[in-house]
Amino acid sequence: MLIPTQHTPTELAAIALSLLLLGMSKGGFPVGAIALPLLVLVWPSQAGAAREAVGFLLPLLCLMDVIAILIYRRSIEWKRLRHVLPGAVAGVALASALFVSEHHALIAVSDRILKIAIGVVGLLFVAYFATRKWILAQLDDAAKPGWTIGSSFGVIAGITSSLAHAAGPLMQMYLLPQHLPKIRFAATMAGFFFVLNLVKMVPFALLGRIQTDSLMLGAMMLPVIPTGVVLGHLLVRITRQRHYVGFIYTVLFVTSIALIVKALA
Repeated sequence: MLIPTQHTPTELAAIALSLLLLGMSKGGFPVGAIALPLLVLVWPSQAGAAREAVGFLLPLLCLMDVIAILIYRRSIEWKRLRHVLPGAVAGVALASALFVSEHHALIAVSDRILKIAIGVVGLLFVAYFATRKWILAQLDDAAKPGWTIGSSFGVIAGITSSLAHAAGPLMQMYLLPQHLPKIRFAATMAGFFFVLNLVKMVPFALLGRIQTDSLMLGAMMLPVIPTGVVLGHLLVRITRQRHYVGFIYTVLFVTSIALIVKALA
């Protein structure tokens, strides 16, 4: 990986934009799904862009999770997570053994394949958005999921999150049918990702995915995150949802297609 001083101003600006989008998503403006595909597209070292970008984001996601936990700590319904968290930990362990390590994984996943996977996940986000009402209607009977459903969601969330920080839609499908009040839903989502990302830090650190230079770059970018949170909160307040949701998913669709095409080129 490149150390921060070797990044050009244009590269730093593009990376900062990706982190700004993540911060905006924490502020309530749902643009977080765009961040990783965009970050991979603009990452300076394209030979290992997907693997390096995923590792770079994890400590910053953990920091955002801590902030979210501090905000929502009194509203988290941990009992809603008791069926899904063990499966999520198992999913992280499975993904770590199969995919996460660059040199010792049981299944070799090249950076090119990981880029394609991240692009496909982006397209699945778009498909989920387009069919969300129908999917949630089918899942409504799962308002009180047990160990079978919870473990299944947890394992898949752990795997997709380890590969591409992409467990958000799965947890929406798991929690939304339980009809939690808005604040408790957001709080419980925050609690889940706080635990999941902390668990991911262990294999990522042990397997060399968290590196000093990426931490230095992340430290340089820290001011961008609260700026994004404030901007996201402001945009939610002044913009009608129907005006921005279609635009967001159009950008995600284009970004994901561009990432897949670039990986295949």
